Amino acid sequence: MNQILDHSGPKQARPGKNPADTLKIIRVYAILIIFFGIFFIAKGSYTLSKNKEFQKSQINDQKFAGPLIELYADKDELSISVSYDSSIESISYQWYRGIVTPDEIKEYEANREEKSNSSDENDDEIEEESDDIAALGKLEEKKLSNEKNVKLEKIGIPRGDTTVRIIVRATDNTVAEYIQSYHTDVGVDKIEPEIKISLKGTVLTVIATDETEISKLIYTIGDKDSVEITDRQDKKTIKTEIVLDKVEMNDITINAVDKAQNTGTYNQEVDFYVGKPEINFDAEPDLSKIYVLVAYPKGITKIEYEFNGEKFVKEFDNPSENKEIEIALDTIEGYNRVDVKVYTEEEQVYAEDYGECEYNP
Repeated sequence: MNQILDHSGPKQARPGKNPADTLKIIRVYAILIIFFGIFFIAKGSYTLSKNKEFQKSQINDQKFAGPLIELYADKDELSISVSYDSSIESISYQWYRGIVTPDEIKEYEANREEKSNSSDENDDEIEEESDDIAALGKLEEKKLSNEKNVKLEKIGIPRGDTTVRIIVRATDNTVAEYIQSYHTDVGVDKIEPEIKISLKGTVLTVIATDETEISKLIYTIGDKDSVEITDRQDKKTIKTEIVLDKVEMNDITINAVDKAQNTGTYNQEVDFYVGKPEINFDAEPDLSKIYVLVAYPKGITKIEYEFNGEKFVKEFDNPSENKEIEIALDTIEGYNRVDVKVYTEEEQVYAEDYGECEYNP
């Protein structure tokens, strides 16, 4: 005899559902659905209204924004399209190294203009510093006449991270500006070689480097002939030493050229301390005359001297034409002494000395 044993314990009765309770649940869900439906409809209407206002604002902004500038980039080439109701006078663009903001570009250009207008000179040591942001190549500008729709094509995008600044000028004096950054690994080389300068005494050390390949370095001092250097330390570096003339101001121009013909330029007047004026004394074999010989490579402004108790002053209006001066003095019988003091345009640079002799005719 088979028996089936149930070990689940005593059976529990399941309560039945009340129809009234079910109806209440349905009503609550219906109210919630209606509420959320009204909320989303209201939100959608608000969003649609704001979008219409935003579109209207965009149209108004565009209407009064001036020339419309559009850029199209394809690998390493850029096209610039400009359209405007009035005639476009010019379109100019400048590339900069790095991903930079409009404010950074404006600050950089202001500093660059200030440096170009500055006439400050460093006498002992000068160093060319590179900025995080730097202009690549020169400013390119296209002049136009009576054109309202213009397209510039096949503009090379520099390799790496760069930013282009575009300025459009119209005949109604409206100016529009557009700034855009790019990155490309196949772009054209627009990066100029960097030039670093250091001055020790009268020797100017020049190091020119390029991120791809340096080609040559050319320097000119004043009106002298240019000197070209092509000997390289390595593919990217040229180093040379230039001995300067300490007699006069050195106006130096240095150009470094890379393989792509990009040119970095350095130009500055270099002046440095050349010591004090030299004072020497000479005399006739019989000592009947004493000669005071004064020399200073930057020119002399004044000589004060006292000869046998009598004082004299010689002043010179044009120091650059008075670099070597001789003063002849007739001696008297017996002891003779001359005390000399020489002045230059540099307030703290002067020299003094004396000479003496015994004249017995």
